Amino acid sequence: MPDKGPRPMTSNRPSGPTFLHWPRISLDDITPGMIVATGAPCGWTGSGPGPEYAPEAIRKASHGIHWRWSEPPEGEVVDIMDGSVMRLKDGAGFGDVGDIAIYNPQLDRTRASISEMTYDIAKRGGIPLCFGGDHYVSFPMIEGVARARGGKLGYIQVDAHLDLQDHNPNHGHHWHGSNARRVAELDEFDPQNMAWLGLLDVCWPEEWAFGVEQGCTFITMKDIRDSTLAAQVARALEVAGAGTDAIYLTIDVDVILRAFSPGTGFTNFGGLTAWEFLEVMRLLGQHPKVAGIDIVEVNPLMDPAGTTATLAAQGLCALLERQVLEPRKPA
Repeated sequence: MPDKGPRPMTSNRPSGPTFLHWPRISLDDITPGMIVATGAPCGWTGSGPGPEYAPEAIRKASHGIHWRWSEPPEGEVVDIMDGSVMRLKDGAGFGDVGDIAIYNPQLDRTRASISEMTYDIAKRGGIPLCFGGDHYVSFPMIEGVARARGGKLGYIQVDAHLDLQDHNPNHGHHWHGSNARRVAELDEFDPQNMAWLGLLDVCWPEEWAFGVEQGCTFITMKDIRDSTLAAQVARALEVAGAGTDAIYLTIDVDVILRAFSPGTGFTNFGGLTAWEFLEVMRLLGQHPKVAGIDIVEVNPLMDPAGTTATLAAQGLCALLERQVLEPRKPA
């Protein structure tokens, strides 16, 4: 009898537009060091519908900014901020494998599907660049990378919230408020190598107690305002990089001030400006240990103008700049 089981809401398939017009590739095309884009269009463990449309929205938004890497006939661009000439690194590789199979509402099957994709990418030496989706999808993405790489991994979460809850009465142990808690339980992660950047708002007492007791590093917006952005990013990288083999970055766009990021489930009026967000991404992207990246909680239904998706795409470009481009000073 043919299998009559549920079919994926989306599957490992071409996803329409690719990120930054990158080549559409298969897993077999991945080579070591390649940046590999993929999407996890899952939004049903969050606060409402919409994040499942983000992978397509981010990819489409990237088409308005891809020219900075591909259009100049000389193959180079000048960074106006410091005058450096940027060119693609020799052998730089990147591609888009499309979206991951999502089995709504089967969470265990969806978790396994997401984890398997990032495992397959990382096992081939690729660096996963993942578009959520609500923030829960970050956990299986990280789970796959950790399983493929082994060793000791560091973690940086750029977010207004901790996401360290153990249990939710509606969702159980797996939802968009528990992703970091589940990461902290993986063998490859020591909570003392986990840092949060841009925190504000409130959290549940058990989240705070867990983080403090386990030695997590919490960097708040007040810390950033009382110091400098560069100093606090350096602090997060120091924590995540101390004695680890690689660092995973997870970016929740609700860390950004509402004026610049209206399309997310928990907007705020005290977060990073667009400029600060891009600078955070640029600084994080300079670290040589970055081995996986996701950006989550973009909700296109809340932002018809596409401002949030465009800022997310531009932020990823800032983060990847030193991964795929190399600078040289003009003669």
